[in-house]
Amino acid sequence: MNPFQHGVVVSGEDFCPRPELLRELQGHIDARQNCVIRGGRRMGKTSAVLEAIHSRRKAGCIFINCWGKTSPVALAESIAESFLAYQSRRGLSLKRVLEGFAHMRPNATIDPQTGQPSFSIDLAGRRDFNPKSLERVLGPIGDEGKNHPLVVVFDEFQALMDMEQHESVIATLRGAIQLQPQVTYFYLGSVRNLMDAVFNDPRQPFFKSAASVSIGPIDRSSFSIYLIKKFRQSRRQPSSSAMNLIFEMAHDTTGDVQQLCSALWNCTEAGQKIEEADVYAALARIHQSENESNMRIIDILTPGQVKVLVGLAKAGGAHPTSKAFLEASGVAQPSSVTKAIARLESEGLIFHDSKEYQFFSPFFRTWLLSMGPAA
Repeated sequence: MNPFQHGVVVSGEDFCPRPELLRELQGHIDARQNCVIRGGRRMGKTSAVLEAIHSRRKAGCIFINCWGKTSPVALAESIAESFLAYQSRRGLSLKRVLEGFAHMRPNATIDPQTGQPSFSIDLAGRRDFNPKSLERVLGPIGDEGKNHPLVVVFDEFQALMDMEQHESVIATLRGAIQLQPQVTYFYLGSVRNLMDAVFNDPRQPFFKSAASVSIGPIDRSSFSIYLIKKFRQSRRQPSSSAMNLIFEMAHDTTGDVQQLCSALWNCTEAGQKIEEADVYAALARIHQSENESNMRIIDILTPGQVKVLVGLAKAGGAHPTSKAFLEASGVAQPSSVTKAIARLESEGLIFHDSKEYQFFSPFFRTWLLSMGPAA
């Protein structure tokens, strides 16, 4: 069985040891210190946080994904459903689980395959619901924290900045959370400038309300040991040059490294020594498997936006309005590049770090150069 997992939360033997990071997160949990956790997508933020929480056996966890929540109602439903699921995991009866949110008329269904309950709450028809109503949703969480150690994880917290009435939502969350010192709140975010706008702007309610942790790439030496061990379990032996190429192709991004290793495992055999040529073959396999979805991305863009995308793939994103970039992309005006970049950012295809614009996936960039419009 392929030992490399990507695109999912991993734990236990599938989690690459990150002792210093785990000790830092565990320290915040023990101190009940709220914490903002920044890091690019697929850097392993969620896995690291959940691993740290699970290592503290007495601490419960409520996980709330903010991605795609476009209204206060959607956020409230997600918080309530996550709390109900947490209560169910604690072993409480369905009756007791549902009592806490009886005013929201929750529904419970039993999965016939697993026998486990799932919960849903529909507040869309509640005319009296507004951002301040989030206080009532968070109230039972605070009460629970008085009785049991509890960590609440808001994943992709920066997505709330795109929500309607987001200023009122964020202010309400901050007002309610500051009255719950018995609960630890972790705010995870993958878009640094938006997370900074929430937590580093003196005009914002969450200003200096949480400790800060940055999650970057795993050290190559320790990550290599972990990956090589996985390959050797199936009698595959990657060369040092092949390992270096894997990290370079994946830009040291944890999830992308795992994806490339997974493809490499699939296109090699037990007993084989893995060389650089095999890594290139694995990359080609990723390009082929993602070709259809990548073509759909190209189809939603204008020809000018595609030119800018190709220019970024060829020339890099450090100086997208420079003369060299304009020549590489075939776009005449810097203003056209600026408008195209805004669209590409809004579609989540690129993002800006502290130095340059980068692609959401390094493999999308190499696909553009090998199979896409730039090929």
